[in-house]
Amino acid sequence: MKFSYKWLQEFLPIEISANDFCNRLTMFGLEVEEITDMGAALDNIVVGKIEKINEHPNADKLSVCMVDVGEDSSLQIICGAPNIEENQKVPVAEIGAKLGENEITSVKLRGVKSYGMICSEKELNLSEDHSGIMVLNESLNVGTQLAKALELDDYIIEVEVTPNRPDLLGILGIARESAAMLEKDYSNPATIITEVATPASELISVNIKNSELCSRYTARVIKDVKVKPSPLWLQKKLRSVGMRPINNIVDVTNYILMEQGHPIHAFDLDKVEDNKIIVRQAEKGEKITLLDEETYKLNPNNLVIADSKKPMALAGIMGGTNSSINQKTTDIVLECACFNALNIRNTSRELKVESDSSYRFERIMDPNRLKEIINRTAYLIQQTAGGKITKGVVDNYPEKIKPKKITLRPERANDLLKTDIKTEIMRHYLENLELEVISKDNVLEVTIPTFRPDITREIDLIEEISRSYGYNNIDSSYDIERIENSHKRIMQRKMRNFLVNQGFYEVCNLSFSSQQELDRLQISEDHKLRNAADLKNPLGDHFSIMRTTLIPDLLQNIAHNLSQNFQNFKLFELNKVYFQFNNNTEEAIHLTGSLVGNYFESYWKEEQDKVDFFDVKGIVECLLNNIFELQENFIDFSHTAQPYYANNLGAEIKFKNKFIGSLGKINRDVLIEYDIEEPVWLFDLDFSSIFALLPKEKFNYEPISKFPSLIRDAALVAPKAVPVAEIVDIITSVKPDLIKNVELFDVYEGEQIDEQHRSLAFRIEFQSKEKTLTDKYVDKIFDKIIDELDDKKKITLRR
Repeated sequence: MKFSYKWLQEFLPIEISANDFCNRLTMFGLEVEEITDMGAALDNIVVGKIEKINEHPNADKLSVCMVDVGEDSSLQIICGAPNIEENQKVPVAEIGAKLGENEITSVKLRGVKSYGMICSEKELNLSEDHSGIMVLNESLNVGTQLAKALELDDYIIEVEVTPNRPDLLGILGIARESAAMLEKDYSNPATIITEVATPASELISVNIKNSELCSRYTARVIKDVKVKPSPLWLQKKLRSVGMRPINNIVDVTNYILMEQGHPIHAFDLDKVEDNKIIVRQAEKGEKITLLDEETYKLNPNNLVIADSKKPMALAGIMGGTNSSINQKTTDIVLECACFNALNIRNTSRELKVESDSSYRFERIMDPNRLKEIINRTAYLIQQTAGGKITKGVVDNYPEKIKPKKITLRPERANDLLKTDIKTEIMRHYLENLELEVISKDNVLEVTIPTFRPDITREIDLIEEISRSYGYNNIDSSYDIERIENSHKRIMQRKMRNFLVNQGFYEVCNLSFSSQQELDRLQISEDHKLRNAADLKNPLGDHFSIMRTTLIPDLLQNIAHNLSQNFQNFKLFELNKVYFQFNNNTEEAIHLTGSLVGNYFESYWKEEQDKVDFFDVKGIVECLLNNIFELQENFIDFSHTAQPYYANNLGAEIKFKNKFIGSLGKINRDVLIEYDIEEPVWLFDLDFSSIFALLPKEKFNYEPISKFPSLIRDAALVAPKAVPVAEIVDIITSVKPDLIKNVELFDVYEGEQIDEQHRSLAFRIEFQSKEKTLTDKYVDKIFDKIIDELDDKKKITLRR
């Protein structure tokens, strides 16, 4: 969005330099991308008058012009523009002037000297028009600096307007924003309309066929206008923002576009068949020639403004040539409307036609300002083209859009911003932005005007307060929030690494499932797994809930791999499951693994065994003992009632009597549901429950002993009823500070041992943190260990 600093000052008194203003505007949240000093760019460019034109002796398309620039003698300038005429006043770049990167010097063109350059609007960076030289107003004085003559001693400021701020696409919106920033009042332009008695509704009617594509359409009729060049002030305004003046009617609509930020269009009333305006979707194959002189083939996805017989404009994008304003036009109808942003965007992309109008309508324009804008347009046309404004506005507004209300908690705002802004100050900031505010029960009830579609939540109001307060006035802070438990993450990584080392492949499935999948697992209606969170907008019946178990997806993975002739494989998934209890959704992490076929890959030297119960149990024990470091004597495997396991081939796992998972062989009926013919073994661990059982105390680190250890082996004859864990506890209890480790390395039952006993061989490691242990000292401890075992459990040293 480009705007003139001088033009802005007509609505808002600004007492700081343009550079300071731009810096403040950027810090207020409206980023300034570029600021151009128009006067500096036009140095050494003056108003000249073409006195005489001669043909170039060596070039048919070049002319030799004698140009008066207010000096003692005229300049000889070679020009190739097709529209030059004698006595025209034109912009002349004298020697030394810079046009972009190029400096004007005296040159020879086909043998004739040229001492300057007559410029087009594009060469002066005033517009994109380079069809010919720029022709100036006759009233300008020869020799005057062009910047002064055109009142271009101004700054052109370009700001980046985000798509959610369409209110800033006009100078009036910039003035409103700047007034809040500078704590000043801005003025709305005057609009005083003199109407004739004839009602506009007698001259034009408006019919909206689809209110979803056009939320409001207003029209005004002005009769007996005179189409002619615009007054100089209007031309200067348009040129200052890069627009080319055309005629007074079109120029006013472009002026309103830049001033109000809302597109407006004018039709020749005599070209509107039956005086009817119909806003409708185009018919298939319908064609229209637009003002860019290109013909477009339309379809029902395109919205058009039509009369009773033909389309007259591509709604919100560009007008058609069959209803355009020309020198013969006397009666006009003004259009000010609101169209569906998505439809305009799609049509613009589809037909590859863009305009200043489509750029704005692709945002959400305000439908509640249309009367104000169309009246302002009618007023300016009356001032520049004369005419009679007929009575009233023809207004078709099917469903009025009302301002929304949002509650702001000042305490919440201060908490987020880490500030101590008083409630009245917050209210002042919001009212400066033209938001209506009512204080009520320690909160602020804020009514959001429809020109601010970006404000939809309380946090948006807090953002408005923060930029009004000043981002630089808010203390920087960095709060470290440890959302992720690093210990949990490390445990998950260890589990993954362990299973991959055991030959497993990890899979990752979608979190969506269905109740039908639970039916296939034979899950009863009162089972915990039925407490699923329903999706409000599911992709389909098969994705209607958040999954409560990973088993169905894993079985589908198995079926797919078997169908691809993979016979021996192991899969696992470590992922979240979700449960719904009393409108609260709970998440848990599960580890589910499956084994199919042989445990190991084929190996020529050894015969491979099929996976069995003890293979799965061994993997689970390794996970629980080695990864989670759960004490083995507190882990219990018992019969499970889970319906998807085969009878007597499933077990539930408990730690200290708390359920932490299950394992077993999937029953045949379930496998048939998934078209699986091979046996499938599975384990399902509730990682979240296991992690909750782990000790929460911090790790204590001890230095490694610098003294050597001594090893003693003991072959013991023990009753079979005595668990190994009890024997280890007795051995360790004799001298816990010196007995570093007790390891069982052999078990024997045979002829030399009676049936009620077994031989257990232990390796006992002794080590002190304070001194080197002697053999004599360790032997005494060893003898005491043997005595303790004999006294407590009748365990003797094997001879």
